[in-house]
Amino acid sequence: MNVVADVVRAIGFFAHAMIANATPLITRRFIFKNARPLDLGKTFIDGKRVLGDNKSIEGFLSGVLAGFAVGVAYALYFNNVSWAYYGLVSGLGAMIGDVFNSFLKRRLNIKPGKPFIPLDQTSFLLCAYALVKISSADSIIGYTLTTYDLLIGVLIALVLHPLTNYVAYLLKIKKTPL
Repeated sequence: MNVVADVVRAIGFFAHAMIANATPLITRRFIFKNARPLDLGKTFIDGKRVLGDNKSIEGFLSGVLAGFAVGVAYALYFNNVSWAYYGLVSGLGAMIGDVFNSFLKRRLNIKPGKPFIPLDQTSFLLCAYALVKISSADSIIGYTLTTYDLLIGVLIALVLHPLTNYVAYLLKIKKTPL
């Protein structure tokens, strides 16, 4: 067992989801300043917003496209077009996970932008993994992601997510450091 190789492999397979998850924050700050809320301002049966203003249509789509773009880059590098599909599925899974996390936060009265540990750090990765497995996107690229790969990915996300959030806070891209 080579831990360094395991970490590098996990980063390689989860980079699509990680980049997809970070993209909406960046695009909201620099491109889509007047983004439309993904929930269209609607409330749930509990009277609270479904998602809130921090989840936007433009952010969701930019995240999915970012995952796809990483997949296209992998496809070109590895000369295997199936990576583009993997990137699309992984990016979509990451965005679904992020939206699900936001939905849960609203139900639990956690304000938008406030931390919800550990789901803030992992929901995007867990859903990306689930969608990749359901769609067999991993098999299509010639690899079978395992729960061990997921465990390594989650551990990486638990370390990287707070660090990248803090950097985004210092760069005034994010309003809170967590």
